[in-house]
Amino acid sequence: MRVRRFAHLHLPACKRSVGQARRALAALVPAGDVADNGKLLVSEAVANAVEHTDSDQVRVLFDHDDASGELVCAVRDSSTHTPVATGAAATDAENGRGLDLIDTLADAWGYLPDSHGKWIWFSLTAAA
Repeated sequence: MRVRRFAHLHLPACKRSVGQARRALAALVPAGDVADNGKLLVSEAVANAVEHTDSDQVRVLFDHDDASGELVCAVRDSSTHTPVATGAAATDAENGRGLDLIDTLADAWGYLPDSHGKWIWFSLTAAA
């Protein structure tokens, strides 16, 4: 039987929301590579959203398909700036590595602008 699990979080735009998003993902996705990489990538995406939003909240959506193991995550912030992966993940830079980690580890990622900001999304699938 195919089971899809969804979560939609409204989190305050503060650093503690990174941990809340990680815990929500851990409760939704069974342990394994998808869960481990998902927690890392959602941490980066939420941290970026908190840093770059003018809003008092960020939104996080999770969609996990138990049958295929696929996880799709989307994080919304109020910034209208176009996100760009810069290659900083391979450097010792303290900032600017979040999108590069997403670019490196996710099977796919992108962004969708809306009338109030943008959504950064990524997907991960279980290793064969």
